Amino acid sequence: MTASLDKVYAVILAAGASTRMGSPKQLLVWENRTLLGHVVSNVRSLLEERSVVVLGAHDESIQACMNLAGVNVIVNRDWREGIASSIRAGIGALPASASAVAILLCDQPLIGRAQIQALLNRWQSEPSRIVASVYSDGLGVPALFPAEFFRHLMKLEGDRGAKAVLMKFESSLSKIPMPEAELDIDSARDFEHLKKR
Repeated sequence: MTASLDKVYAVILAAGASTRMGSPKQLLVWENRTLLGHVVSNVRSLLEERSVVVLGAHDESIQACMNLAGVNVIVNRDWREGIASSIRAGIGALPASASAVAILLCDQPLIGRAQIQALLNRWQSEPSRIVASVYSDGLGVPALFPAEFFRHLMKLEGDRGAKAVLMKFESSLSKIPMPEAELDIDSARDFEHLKKR
């Protein structure tokens, strides 16, 4: 018997200032959608309205440019503290009934519906384990955490992302090869590389 997805949520991290890019990378257009719109659309196709988008820097311009109807938008006023504050904001916005959460970034455009579905499928068969992406640089997000690990995510501080929890509980991981997660968009050069693929 597989676990139900009815109480699985997603937290999409999109609070960064895009300092190296020079403009909000959340709004970069690729394949007729913004990078943030890309991940929101894929998540909604699988989890319907069970998603939280965490904004921070540029939150007003992002909300003015995008239709984020159907997702729970949280503005992390502490985004300057680092990614941990956005993870805490996203986990804190989940209902008490949430059974698991997928943590995704807005700047991994090659993560599509199929990759998110793979995470969900693996969790359904092993609902007590964390499902983590594995690629050449190691392991990381996107990753799916059962509810029992939420308290550990809530303890993250500074610029320590979800990988810190993955490393701490490596014996509880179920790993999925996900080379698509290697590309994240931090600079104009990264974006040009993406457009040439």
